[in-house]
Amino acid sequence: MTIAIHESALIRHFNTRKEVLRNWEEHIGCRFSPFRGYKMPDSRLYVEHPDFLDSIVDLIITNERHIFLRGPVGSGKSTLMLLALRDLPTLADRRGNKFITGYVGMTGLYEKQMAAAIADSLRVKYRRSWESSQIIEAVAKESVRRYIEEKCRTALFIEDVADNQEAAFHKLRYLADLPTEEMMHEYPEALDEPIVTLIMSGTAVYWNAMLSFLPQIADRTEPLDVPALDDSKAREFIGRRIAYAQGRIDEFDPNNFDVYPFDEEAIRIINRAARGNPRDIRMLARGCQQVAAENLRKTGNPEVTSEIAELVCEAYATLLKEVR
Repeated sequence: MTIAIHESALIRHFNTRKEVLRNWEEHIGCRFSPFRGYKMPDSRLYVEHPDFLDSIVDLIITNERHIFLRGPVGSGKSTLMLLALRDLPTLADRRGNKFITGYVGMTGLYEKQMAAAIADSLRVKYRRSWESSQIIEAVAKESVRRYIEEKCRTALFIEDVADNQEAAFHKLRYLADLPTEEMMHEYPEALDEPIVTLIMSGTAVYWNAMLSFLPQIADRTEPLDVPALDDSKAREFIGRRIAYAQGRIDEFDPNNFDVYPFDEEAIRIINRAARGNPRDIRMLARGCQQVAAENLRKTGNPEVTSEIAELVCEAYATLLKEVR
């Protein structure tokens, strides 16, 4: 017996929509959507804030304060952390110490998970059977050893730190206080200054929570507000993504690039609605792509005009207000 399987109207709708979007991408020479999301994007997509990045690195080098990168979801905190992480191995602090760096990008971690993630990121050996306190103690001792014997300080980057359990967060306090008095007695060469710098990220709500519940760290931490993208950087953000989707990112010149099929006013409208937030710029640009793709099917014109940008931004206004 043959069973006929009929394509539902819903499936036909999504297949047609997918085809319309693909035609737009092919029309402008893209291999895929320029505005797809990435958890860890290619570094060639990064739009840098040189002055702000310098301020992060300078704070780490001077070794006076821990750092909390503060900003709304999608504002580019993770990108800035990765850029700072990229630069540190080539630098030295004011005492001539090089840097050992670690990055914990996972959130929602429990105490032992956090301890293991820190040890793994800093390439510290431990036994899987160990308790979290034993793992962190191994990290602490290795950090002190590296400082004394290899003249290397530790810079530990923790993404969205307050998403993790409170017990896990207290492990960071122990590392922030290194060297302990006992360690200084055992290693008289250890100076009475921090040998681990924490670079944390989170929203303003997370920062306020740290002030309330962990003032011991917050009092020694510098909050830095992530700057929004201005219109020129929003233009570069879109330009890089188009070049990436076209396979031309290695040729991208930040001083001379094209943003076709977006017109200049459309980008300004998108950036104003997004308030310079990269995640929201991407979301609105994706919405503009959908409207422009349908327009291409009807009229043969693939451009994202200011009229399309206004239409999309108005449609997304309520959503953007809610997610903020």
